[in-house]
Amino acid sequence: MNGTIKEKVIWGTPSFWMNVLPLYYGKEKGFFLEQGIDLEIEYLHGGPELLRAVQEEKIQMGTIGLPPFSKAFAEGLPAKIIGSAIMRRLKYYVVARPEIQTMTDLKGKKIGILSFGSCDEYFIRRMLEMEGVNPNTEIELVSLGDCFGDLNCFAAGQIDAGFIGEPKVTQGEHLGLFKVLARVGDYFPKYQWGVIFARNDFIEKQPELLARILEGFRNACRDIQENPEETIELGSKLFDMSTEVFRKALHRDLANWEVDAKVDIEGLNNCLKIQAEAGAITCDIGNLEMVCHL
Repeated sequence: MNGTIKEKVIWGTPSFWMNVLPLYYGKEKGFFLEQGIDLEIEYLHGGPELLRAVQEEKIQMGTIGLPPFSKAFAEGLPAKIIGSAIMRRLKYYVVARPEIQTMTDLKGKKIGILSFGSCDEYFIRRMLEMEGVNPNTEIELVSLGDCFGDLNCFAAGQIDAGFIGEPKVTQGEHLGLFKVLARVGDYFPKYQWGVIFARNDFIEKQPELLARILEGFRNACRDIQENPEETIELGSKLFDMSTEVFRKALHRDLANWEVDAKVDIEGLNNCLKIQAEAGAITCDIGNLEMVCHL
């Protein structure tokens, strides 16, 4: 489709972990242009800000964690899930200063999150409850906003622990700032995590275009899996780290990638069940109305 008119599409993302790599790689290598798409990537600070951008029609589609999406959907968000992000399972980590040994040792500590209402707040609260720690009274959550993922937060003593993803996990370990305390996926083993969504009007008016966007995304993901060395220079610049550290982080992360963009319906239903039990959603929403199969 190289000779066709390119359609501009704005894809929003609320975090800047390894999940954004296929978007930037696909844009640089022409995987989206091959599908007739001029992709613009918009980084927004957390799920709530991303969802506001949807309501205000500033973005057409995006990637987000399922908990804030399903909550917003239950409250009338005009969007549906169209696919799964590369992190279908929960591949994020709770990291903490080296002297902190267990999750229960987080009592009295400051834990960094992106923002209140974000996925990381939801999961860290649930994980602490599972370990017998009251997240309302026994720890302090710190909303980091623009500083989220900035390793200086650890170096400066602003936080004692945090919810973080690759490649920052490997970088922080390399610098001796923290160690992995827990894998989030170990607490939620069968769970649909990241989803790709689109606004309803976009789905209704241009389903074929959305299918092409997903194809460009899948092609970029597969190429990274097959040719990981091709991404090292881009990734190290994108995440501002050495090629050595990024290479280690990428190979650690690639083992967990799922690149077919298919939603795990069982995992999605498990998510909805957990959210309902926690009181995060109060109405009955099924996957049939939340997911659009293109």
